[in-house]
Formats: sequence, C-alpha cells, structure tokens
Amino acid sequence: MKSYLPNQILKYGINIISCSLIVGCATAPPTQEMSDARQSVEAAESIGAETHAPIALDSAQHLLSRAQNDLEAGDFEEAQRDAIAARQAAKQAVIISQAKQIHADEQAKPKKPAPAKPASRPTPVAAPESMTYVVNKNDSLWKIAAKNSVYGDPWLWPLILKNNINQIKTADFISPGLVLNIDKKPSPTDVNTAIQYAKQRGHVSAQQLDSSYLGQYGLR
Repeated sequence: MKSYLPNQILKYGINIISCSLIVGCATAPPTQEMSDARQSVEAAESIGAETHAPIALDSAQHLLSRAQNDLEAGDFEEAQRDAIAARQAAKQAVIISQAKQIHADEQAKPKKPAPAKPASRPTPVAAPESMTYVVNKNDSLWKIAAKNSVYGDPWLWPLILKNNINQIKTADFISPGLVLNIDKKPSPTDVNTAIQYAKQRGHVSAQQLDSSYLGQYGLR
C-alpha cells in the first residue's frame, strides 16, 4: 500500500505559501491618507484657492475624487497614491493663495505721501516810490490822503501839498483834472511834521500857515 503523506504535506505547504503571497500583496484601506487629503483640500478652499490658485486646487480635488473611486473599487494602493498626491496639490494651492493674499494686503496698505516740497516764498514786490493821482470833482487834499491807495490817513494831506506846490495855490481848493504827484515813501520826520501841521491848521490865516509849513522845505 502506497503512502500519500509526503504528497499531501507538499500540497499543503504550497497552499500555505500561495496564501502568504496573496496576503502580502493586499493593503489596508488608506484611511489616514484619505483623511489628510480631505482636510488639505478643505483648507485650500477655505482661504480662497479657487480664486488665487485654481489650477492647483482643481488638481487636488480631481486626485481626491479619484482616490475615493479607487477606495470604493478596493484598489487601496492606487487610492493611497492618489490621496497623497491630492494632499500635496492642496498644500501647493494653500502656499500660492497665502502668497497672493500677502501681496494683495501690501498693495492695499495706504502709501506714505511723498514729503511736501517747501513752499517757495514769493519774491517781494517793491512798493513804488511814487504815484500820480488825478483830481476828481469834489475832491480835497483831505479826501485824497485818506484813500487807501494814497496814504490811508487824511492827516497826511500836507505831504500832497508839499509835493505839488507848483500846481496848488491853496490847500483849500484843487481843480478837477489836476494830476498830483504822490510820494509813497515819505520819511518818518516828514510824516510827523505833516500830521502836526494838519492838526493845528485852521481856517484863519490858512494861507499864511501853509507858507509857514512849506517854508520848512524851502518852498514859497
């Protein structure tokens, strides 16, 4: 009677080796990789990668979707590879989005105004030494001296008399149309003398007083 024990043992050993090889090729579902990929894609979407990094985000979303399909089909190795690739693409989308956001924030900051140039001082215009004034109807030396364009002070009318002695016979009357010369820069002494005289001059012996005033300047 033949013994089949060695053949049975050999057959059993081959079956064990075959099963071991099959188990070694199979992998567990890439649960962690899928979770990491989903979180990375969600993070990219939350910071506006759809606007700032649409290509990278689209790639990450596509890879994640493919990894999910691989997982459902039982192709765990392919699912793992796609999940890892999806996570990397999502991270790239985050980096691009953050860089563009920083740049946008810098551009939005108000720029410091350029330092203002010191205002140039206008060149002072020298006041004229003299001017002329045409006598109007009802004018008097008092009224003319009071004009802002002349002296702005009626008590300075004797200055007009002094500078126009050849045209004015009496300070109490001047003819319309007469062209008077006005000294715009009288000396302080002349100003004080004119004011004192104007305040003491009366209607009595006015012409004599005029002569007295003008005599100080060698006139009349």
